[in-house]
Amino acid sequence: MFIRFSILARDTDSGSRTGILVAAHQLRDEGDLSVEEHEELRTCLVWFNENLAIPQVLKKAESRRAISWFKPNAVDAISKMWGLKRILELHGLHVEVLKSTHLGTVLYEDDWQVVAIPPKGHGY
Repeated sequence: MFIRFSILARDTDSGSRTGILVAAHQLRDEGDLSVEEHEELRTCLVWFNENLAIPQVLKKAESRRAISWFKPNAVDAISKMWGLKRILELHGLHVEVLKSTHLGTVLYEDDWQVVAIPPKGHGY
Protein backbone atom coordinates (compact mmCIF):
# COMPACT_ATOMS: atom_id res chain seq x y z
CA MET A 1 0.00 0.00 0.00
CA PHE A 2 1.40 3.39 -1.01
CA ILE A 3 0.77 6.53 1.05
CA ARG A 4 0.37 10.20 0.14
CA PHE A 5 -0.15 13.24 2.36
CA SER A 6 -2.05 16.13 0.77
CA ILE A 7 -4.12 19.19 1.57
CA LEU A 8 -7.51 19.93 0.03
CA ALA A 9 -6.26 22.70 -2.29
CA ARG A 10 -5.70 21.56 -5.87
CA ASP A 11 -2.32 21.85 -7.54
CA THR A 12 -2.64 23.88 -10.73
CA ASP A 13 -0.32 21.58 -12.71
CA SER A 14 -1.43 18.11 -11.67
CA GLY A 15 -5.06 18.90 -10.88
CA SER A 16 -4.62 16.67 -7.82
CA ARG A 17 -4.55 17.78 -4.23
CA THR A 18 -1.39 19.65 -3.27
CA GLY A 19 1.20 17.52 -1.50
CA ILE A 20 2.16 18.60 1.99
CA LEU A 21 5.81 19.25 1.15
CA VAL A 22 4.62 22.05 -1.15
CA ALA A 23 2.19 23.26 1.53
CA ALA A 24 4.94 23.13 4.18
CA HIS A 25 7.22 25.33 2.07
CA GLN A 26 4.38 27.82 1.64
CA LEU A 27 3.66 27.83 5.37
CA ARG A 28 7.36 28.33 6.13
CA ASP A 29 7.52 31.31 3.76
CA GLU A 30 4.12 32.90 4.42
CA GLY A 31 2.75 31.53 7.69
CA ASP A 32 2.55 33.04 11.14
CA LEU A 33 4.70 30.48 12.95
CA SER A 34 6.10 30.49 16.46
CA VAL A 35 9.89 30.30 16.71
CA GLU A 36 9.61 26.64 17.74
CA GLU A 37 7.24 25.76 14.88
CA HIS A 38 9.48 27.52 12.37
CA GLU A 39 12.51 25.62 13.62
CA GLU A 40 10.68 22.27 13.57
CA LEU A 41 9.36 22.94 10.06
CA ARG A 42 12.76 24.08 8.79
CA THR A 43 14.50 21.04 10.31
CA CYS A 44 11.96 18.72 8.68
CA LEU A 45 12.29 20.36 5.26
CA VAL A 46 16.10 20.27 5.44
CA TRP A 47 15.88 16.56 6.23
CA PHE A 48 13.74 15.98 3.12
CA ASN A 49 16.11 18.05 0.97
CA GLU A 50 19.02 15.93 2.17
CA ASN A 51 17.35 12.51 2.06
CA LEU A 52 14.64 12.44 -0.60
CA ALA A 53 15.45 12.68 -4.30
CA ILE A 54 13.52 15.19 -6.39
CA PRO A 55 12.69 13.19 -9.51
CA GLN A 56 13.62 15.06 -12.68
CA VAL A 57 10.52 13.63 -14.36
CA LEU A 58 8.43 16.10 -12.32
CA LYS A 59 10.01 18.98 -14.24
CA LYS A 60 8.84 17.70 -17.64
CA ALA A 61 5.73 19.29 -19.18
CA GLU A 62 4.33 15.91 -20.19
CA SER A 63 4.51 14.79 -16.54
CA ARG A 64 2.57 17.71 -15.09
CA ARG A 65 -0.27 15.43 -13.89
CA ALA A 66 2.15 13.17 -11.99
CA ILE A 67 2.04 12.94 -8.21
CA SER A 68 4.32 11.35 -5.63
CA TRP A 69 3.60 8.50 -3.26
CA PHE A 70 5.70 6.93 -0.51
CA LYS A 71 6.43 3.25 -0.50
CA PRO A 72 5.57 1.39 2.74
CA ASN A 73 9.27 0.92 3.54
CA ALA A 74 9.95 4.70 3.59
CA VAL A 75 9.52 4.61 7.36
CA ASP A 76 11.77 7.59 8.18
CA ALA A 77 10.19 9.81 5.52
CA ILE A 78 6.65 8.83 6.50
CA SER A 79 7.45 9.56 10.14
CA LYS A 80 8.62 13.06 9.17
CA MET A 81 5.43 13.56 7.15
CA TRP A 82 3.33 12.93 10.27
CA GLY A 83 5.27 15.76 11.93
CA LEU A 84 4.57 18.08 9.00
CA LYS A 85 0.91 17.08 9.12
CA ARG A 86 0.70 18.12 12.76
CA ILE A 87 2.20 21.57 12.09
CA LEU A 88 0.04 22.20 9.02
CA GLU A 89 -3.11 21.26 10.92
CA LEU A 90 -2.16 23.59 13.78
CA HIS A 91 -2.33 26.33 11.16
CA GLY A 92 -5.74 25.40 9.81
CA LEU A 93 -4.77 23.19 6.87
CA HIS A 94 -6.62 19.89 6.73
CA VAL A 95 -4.24 17.11 5.71
CA GLU A 96 -5.56 13.93 4.16
CA VAL A 97 -3.62 10.70 4.33
CA LEU A 98 -4.36 8.73 1.18
CA LYS A 99 -3.53 5.07 0.65
CA SER A 100 -3.68 3.21 -2.63
CA THR A 101 -2.37 0.26 -4.54
CA HIS A 102 -3.51 1.68 -7.93
CA LEU A 103 -1.24 4.62 -8.68
CA GLY A 104 -1.67 4.75 -12.45
CA THR A 105 1.21 5.06 -14.91
CA VAL A 106 4.52 4.94 -13.04
CA LEU A 107 7.08 7.43 -14.35
CA TYR A 108 9.72 7.16 -11.65
CA GLU A 109 10.58 4.90 -8.76
CA ASP A 110 13.34 4.74 -6.17
CA ASP A 111 13.75 3.04 -2.79
CA TRP A 112 11.27 5.35 -1.03
CA GLN A 113 8.91 6.82 -3.57
CA VAL A 114 6.92 6.38 -6.74
CA VAL A 115 5.85 9.14 -9.12
CA ALA A 116 2.83 8.26 -11.22
CA ILE A 117 0.16 9.81 -13.41
CA PRO A 118 -3.11 8.86 -11.71
CA PRO A 119 -5.72 6.88 -13.61
CA LYS A 120 -8.53 8.94 -15.14
CA GLY A 121 -11.26 9.73 -12.65
CA HIS A 122 -9.11 9.43 -9.53
CA GLY A 123 -9.19 12.68 -7.60
CA TYR A 124 -6.08 12.17 -5.51
